[in-house]
Amino acid sequence: MERSAYSPLEMMIVAASRLIADGMVLMVGTQWPIVSALLARKTHAPGAAICFEGGTVLGSAPSRIPLFTGDPVTGSCACMMGDSLDTLGAVLHAGFADLAIISGANVDRFGNINTTCIGDYHRPKQRFGGSGGAGDFGSLARRLVVVVEHNRVRFPERVDYITTPGYLQGRGSREAAGFRAGTGPWAVVTTLGLFRFDENGEMVLAAIYAGGSAEEVRDNVQWDLRVAEDLETLPPPDEETLRLLREEIDPLGIYLRNARATDKPYF
Repeated sequence: MERSAYSPLEMMIVAASRLIADGMVLMVGTQWPIVSALLARKTHAPGAAICFEGGTVLGSAPSRIPLFTGDPVTGSCACMMGDSLDTLGAVLHAGFADLAIISGANVDRFGNINTTCIGDYHRPKQRFGGSGGAGDFGSLARRLVVVVEHNRVRFPERVDYITTPGYLQGRGSREAAGFRAGTGPWAVVTTLGLFRFDENGEMVLAAIYAGGSAEEVRDNVQWDLRVAEDLETLPPPDEETLRLLREEIDPLGIYLRNARATDKPYF
């Protein structure tokens, strides 16, 4: 399929959904993670359990796409409606979450995520919504996936504020800080490519999309990004996947209409 047949946001959503396996217990954050998780459930992972931080676990697809994880529409298709003690406590803190998926304002080279502020915390240039459940997600899920639009501003060498811990100053520093061994960021999925983490906990470009290049990605991060020797080119979405995404998951374009969001930084 030609690159012009789908938007960078659609490619990002599809690439993120492919990381979800059938039967996984998911902790899902607001925005792109919602779309990615619903697409996985519609395609290759119908048995994935979608858990939201407020206590809702989806039993089927909602009548319309949720605007955020606490959208009342999620109650119409829930197999469980509890509170944060049920999902953040009984699922996440108890160690049952296979994968957590969140977005963020920016992400640094060690996978630390900022959703708090740009600049000094006490006198920020811009203030964001804060953690919600994201700090718990990144601390306790077995694996963490970050889904975020790509521009240079979003990928500093070091974030101004660590809202959600990645590998801190490197993989060893995470465990030294008391986090469970084996947890932490697993992948970062953007509108330009897919990143993994090396043995030191540093982001490495693992895959690009059709028509993209490693040089384009390296130009859009603020450090000397390493590129995997076996760099992949991920296959584009097929027509049926795009139809499901556009006609069944988000027919009103609540998320997909925002395709121009990648044209310029938000801050």
